[in-house]
Amino acid sequence: MTDELIVTSARLKAFIQQAMTTLGLPDQDAADVADLMTQADLQGSDGHGVSRLPQYARRIKAGGFNTRPNIRIVREQASTAVVHGDNGMGHLVMKRAAEIAIEKARLTGIGWVNSQFSNHAGPASLYASMPLQHDMIGLYFAVGNANHLPPWGGLDMLLSTNPIAAAIPAKDGQPIILDMATTVAAYGKVKTKALRGETMPVGWMIDRLGKPLTDPKRADEGMLLPLGGMEAGYKGYGLAMIIGLLAGTLGGAAMGKE
Repeated sequence: MTDELIVTSARLKAFIQQAMTTLGLPDQDAADVADLMTQADLQGSDGHGVSRLPQYARRIKAGGFNTRPNIRIVREQASTAVVHGDNGMGHLVMKRAAEIAIEKARLTGIGWVNSQFSNHAGPASLYASMPLQHDMIGLYFAVGNANHLPPWGGLDMLLSTNPIAAAIPAKDGQPIILDMATTVAAYGKVKTKALRGETMPVGWMIDRLGKPLTDPKRADEGMLLPLGGMEAGYKGYGLAMIIGLLAGTLGGAAMGKE
């Protein structure tokens, strides 16, 4: 049997916050990053929570992140904006972008904000869900900086996992939230498997010869597979549900059993 160490969310958050402060982030920024990273673990996004802390720390120590960024709007219209992240922690940039989008949507009915010079920000659903508190729909699209996916029928890895998230409020029930990579599995899940010494299911990755790759420690020898087929049928269901709600229900059309 293996021993398990149970850590409360409050203790985890305090640990991450202390680590971020020690690494040079201002107190409030450290608290915000710690809160979002803890939320990632609490919602089951293991590949985007505290497991990323060593990676972030190494990059900060190497000068890869700006620990005191000037996150600012560089271009905007009534309903749109471009936010310059100044190479800060992605969590801080995306939180600010979501806040700006919410404020614009409050004034004009819709807010669309793009960010630049940002970094990894954890699970997309954290930011798509923020508008829910204001009875708004949240949509989030991200392009990754590491390519793990070749074009259909090709071998050169030209695309990232490019996640999609959508959060749609429900009148009296739980909101509907979709958070998914456009590959069968997110690369963060591959990293988590490697950390735990586990094997990957067949269908997540293939090697350069097109054969299944199940050893996550050899991930750099292979490529992720795009979603589709029985291996990721739940993603097709998720997309069908979100599209139906946005294109149908939101406009008053019947859907599903109706």
